Amino acid sequence: MKVTLEQIDRGTEEVIIRYRQMTDSLAGIVEYLEGRSDKLTGIKDGQQFLVNVPDILYLESVDGVTYFYTKSEVYKTAHTLALFETLYEQEGFFRCSKSTMLNIYRIRRLKSMSGHRIDAMMDNGEHIIISRHYAGALRNILKGEM
Repeated sequence: MKVTLEQIDRGTEEVIIRYRQMTDSLAGIVEYLEGRSDKLTGIKDGQQFLVNVPDILYLESVDGVTYFYTKSEVYKTAHTLALFETLYEQEGFFRCSKSTMLNIYRIRRLKSMSGHRIDAMMDNGEHIIISRHYAGALRNILKGEM
């Protein structure tokens, strides 16, 4: 992919993307450039779907590919966890391990575990383990000490 940057003295900043075929990566770039959206594009069975961000329970990165999970579906996304964290941290998304983020508003129950970890049961019944490295930050968030 060729990237061309041009500094201007006046006028409106503009980004032009020329593509032969819309890819997951390009879709993620477009979403990023357009700013945070209430919907996220996800790929399932070769089709693109728009999913409401509040419906996302958690995101997981596996072998460099990011997936997000709703109550009953799994979608692939072009967003990285780092980008998602930047765009949606204020919406209640919390990094709970190196490869996982969860939506704190979709947690049904929390349980302390040995080793200062936390077991978060999500709305769909799945259990996400919050590593000890991130557990203290979650406790602070829940206390309102962001």
